[in-house]
Amino acid sequence: MKRLLIIIFIIVSAQSSFAQNTHIPLAVKSAFEGVWQYSVKYETNTVKIHFEPGTDYALFTDEGSGMAPAKTVKADVKGKLLVISAIKNENDEVELEIINKKLYLRATPILWDKKGNRIGSMDAQKVQRVFKRIK
Repeated sequence: MKRLLIIIFIIVSAQSSFAQNTHIPLAVKSAFEGVWQYSVKYETNTVKIHFEPGTDYALFTDEGSGMAPAKTVKADVKGKLLVISAIKNENDEVELEIINKKLYLRATPILWDKKGNRIGSMDAQKVQRVFKRIK
């Protein structure tokens, strides 16, 4: 019985020592976290970016104009960018970057085959929006 407890303790210790480091630089968190808004004459779009403690990703919530329910997706941190991977029939590939205290959102439509495999991107139809921080 004593040996069994020792073996279990060693296994648990080994697993916890190999746990992934989920540290996101504070500069990245403080630059992205908050409420951002894009406004033109007939359109307003609001998004929220939030980092959960102990995770290596951000939660990106697109509130839109408030007419439809908000949608939340996971955004991975890649250097000084946040990247939202494309999901068929849900969202395009999105890249978020902070330039001069503004949030640049670049969305690229993705081409899919009948089986749901990604076959390419439509760079010519890339859309860019510039958001200003409101909170």
